[in-house]
This record gives sequence, structure tokens and C-alpha cells, in this order.
Amino acid sequence: MNNTTSPLMPTYALLYADAEIIDIQDFLVAVRAAADRLDAHIICMNADKIAGRLHIKTALSHACRTWFTDKNPIARSFEMEVLLWVAATRQTSVAAKFGAQKGTMPLWIVVVPAKESTTDEIDCLPSLSLYSTPPASTEDINAEKKGRLMEEFSIGEAELSTVGCERLPELVAERVALSAIYR
Repeated sequence: MNNTTSPLMPTYALLYADAEIIDIQDFLVAVRAAADRLDAHIICMNADKIAGRLHIKTALSHACRTWFTDKNPIARSFEMEVLLWVAATRQTSVAAKFGAQKGTMPLWIVVVPAKESTTDEIDCLPSLSLYSTPPASTEDINAEKKGRLMEEFSIGEAELSTVGCERLPELVAERVALSAIYR
């Protein structure tokens, strides 16, 4: 759980799970029901499209500001607002691809605001195997993921070679922050 002191960022839990989603609609109904029980927002993100914790925290910070403080979001739900920031876009059809999908995938799960029972509630969701702590490998970016992130966020080889491959998460977070200009 995050206990940040910023008035713009409510407490949140950042969890990691492996998912095997057979029916996406059934899964989303279960997520909404869990969110209702927690009186919170639950955002599931395909970890294969995420450049790590910095990417998520940057997007979440911007989404919280637009939703809770400025009150000028693009999306009709906080969950989609977060996905729009994660994808660094204004297009919900693009942002939706960053969320949970039918099939097998790793998921980052953000719960805002975090509660004492957050982990227990998420652990009860069907199709998920929740990790007690995210594996260290969640920050690793292999060649396939590197290519996907470079394409998704329009990062060229020249730009990446200038800063170094190890700073790819920072470039993605920068793209997220720069998307504010297009809002």
C-alpha cells in the first residue's frame, strides 16, 4: 500500500498477478463487484505493455489530478482515465488494449483507494494468481517488450541509444507526462 503525503494522490495498492481470462465479460463483472465491495476503483493493466512501476505511478498521478483535483477527465470512469494516461493517448480504443484481455497474461492491478482488505478481495477474483509481492522480474524488459514499448510510445532507436536502453521506462514515463499537452 502507498501512503503518499501528496493531496493529489490518494492511497493506492499496486499488486501483481498472473491471469488466465477465459471470458473477459465475466472477469470484468467480478472486478466491478470487488470494486463495489471495497468502495474503490480497480484497474487491471496488461503488464506486457507496461514499462514498470515508474510508468504506472506517473500515469496514476496524472489520472488522479485530472479526476479528483482538476475534475476535467476525458473518460467517463476513473478506471479508463488511468488507462488513457497509461497509454499516453486520448483514444479509449487504444487505451483499452492496455487493460486486461481474454487470454493468459501478467497483470498489474491498482486499487484506489487502498483498504485493509484490498489484497484479500483481489485474491478472490477468478482467473487470477496473485503474487504476495511483485517478482523482481516485473521491471525487466526483454527484446520483445522493448520493441513493443518503442512502437506503442513512438520511441526511436536514435533516442533510445542516446539515453541507453536501461532508461526506456523513463522515456515511457516522459511520454505519459507529455500526453498532457494533447489534452
